[in-house]
Amino acid sequence: MMLGKLIHHKNRSRLRYRKQVHLHAVKDLKRRFLMLASVVAAHSVAMVYFEDLDWWQAFWLTMTSASTTGYGDLSAATFWGQFTTIVLIYGLGITLLAQIASDYVEIRIMRKEMKIKGRLEWSDMQDHLLIINTPSTNTERYLSLLVQQICNTPGLDDVPIQILTPKFPEGLPETLRAQGVVHHTGDATSPGMLNSAGVSDAKYIVVLSPDSLDAHSDSLVFDILHRIKEIGSKAFILAEAIDDANRERFRQSGAKAVIRPVRAYPEMLVRSLVAPGTEQVLEDLFRYQGDHTVRINVSLYKVRWADVVTELIQRDLGTAIGFEDTMGKIVTHPKSSEFISLNALILLIGEDQLAPSKEQVAEMFAEHVRQAQK
Repeated sequence: MMLGKLIHHKNRSRLRYRKQVHLHAVKDLKRRFLMLASVVAAHSVAMVYFEDLDWWQAFWLTMTSASTTGYGDLSAATFWGQFTTIVLIYGLGITLLAQIASDYVEIRIMRKEMKIKGRLEWSDMQDHLLIINTPSTNTERYLSLLVQQICNTPGLDDVPIQILTPKFPEGLPETLRAQGVVHHTGDATSPGMLNSAGVSDAKYIVVLSPDSLDAHSDSLVFDILHRIKEIGSKAFILAEAIDDANRERFRQSGAKAVIRPVRAYPEMLVRSLVAPGTEQVLEDLFRYQGDHTVRINVSLYKVRWADVVTELIQRDLGTAIGFEDTMGKIVTHPKSSEFISLNALILLIGEDQLAPSKEQVAEMFAEHVRQAQK
């Protein structure tokens, strides 16, 4: 733990140092531009005064001399004109121009490196999907699956994606960058970091639980939600909660959807973004409490799927959501008019419902089977 904090502190110190270097480089470039402008102005005035040129000719001569182009159409002929050119242009102007070009290239390289490493704000990003935090284990694989699912979902496929995390101080993995993902390096609980990641301009915000096995992660998620609420973001916010008891607290803090951190199925998270409420249905399918699925091993022959669904619902025995056919294949959501033969029914029943026995189901559809055999 102490080693992790030390590494995190060193990364933050390195980040502040790089930003300071970048700011100093930009200031130096601006200062040299001002100095060059002063030299150009002074030399132009000297050419007007000593060489009796008009203002445009003086400026033209100054620029062709400073850029070492030297067309030869104009030149300084008097002693003071030549002396001024030597001092201002050859001594200062050309040197300043070379330094400006060098500084510009250096700043471009530095900015590119800082963007790759998530150390610059993406100020041009609007209506994006902001992912805050990253899983502590299998990070790259989970994010790759999540981003791939987002890109394959209609309505989200053209939404820019940004990740706010301290996990990748040296840059996102190539698998994520290849999908157009950008990131901002930092801790969401640090002052100003959420603003730097464009929380106010985001269309969707996903607050992941850093450690899906540590209940203390809920405290971090709650803190982040509270900070987002203070900023006043209008984004659709989804948060992961480990402890079900924290779900209501998260909703009161601005989360429109709350879901358990299911790392093997990022599809559940994406579905809750495009169809809020489905996360509750999907989660119930994974546990016995609440609505849950059961399998009834019963054989039926040539019954209409619409009759199966209707009969079960009318008798309050559950909702048929699929079946196993006579070849052992699981079929979900067949056409209502389709006649099916099956070895087992898969039902969705409520917490207080009792699953029907296979004898009940067989008796229920006995008449349908007899009519089909005639």
